[in-house]
Amino acid sequence: MRVIPNKRAYLRPEPTSRSLDFRKSRKKRDYRKLLSWLLMIVEILAVAAAAYLLVSSFATQVTMTEESMEPQIGVSDSLLIDKVTYRLKSPEAGDVIAFLPSGDLSGRYSIKRVVAVPGQKVVIKSGIVYVNNKAYTAPVETTAVNDAGIASSTITLGKDEYFVLGDNRGVSEDSRYQSVGNVLKSQIKGKIWFDVTGKNFGVVD
Repeated sequence: MRVIPNKRAYLRPEPTSRSLDFRKSRKKRDYRKLLSWLLMIVEILAVAAAAYLLVSSFATQVTMTEESMEPQIGVSDSLLIDKVTYRLKSPEAGDVIAFLPSGDLSGRYSIKRVVAVPGQKVVIKSGIVYVNNKAYTAPVETTAVNDAGIASSTITLGKDEYFVLGDNRGVSEDSRYQSVGNVLKSQIKGKIWFDVTGKNFGVVD
């Protein structure tokens, strides 16, 4: 006698509502875990991008290689450059700037103080710097000007031209000399705002 197998014995049991609920809740947990990982990655990338922008905008370092800004800035001092301010406004008299002298192929930036801005007239007589016929007063103490250079005759600054001097004027190669001359705004990398080295640590005036 041939036995006919019971087909019902081979059928999978129908899923209960409890098992369906468990699967749904597990999927929800998996999605939440994935979402939390994605959010964490986005936060890390956002922090890294913000840090990069902050450093590149306000914390790019340049090293002082000359004595021309002593005692305010010493040789080998590490300085921070603000590269944002001059995108919003133009340099002002009294600012200490980092710029690449025209024709300098070494890529070494020079550090000097702005004395006069576009449209102004500069002349040096008897060791005194005159801007628009008024004696210029620097925000810090400077040495006397013994060599007026090309500024012994009145210089009228053109559009986007700046006249710069070193605070230690006896040893500074600056706008008084043909090798530097008037500095164009396109040559200016940014404003020196902080000295992070030694006894001069602090905001640069």
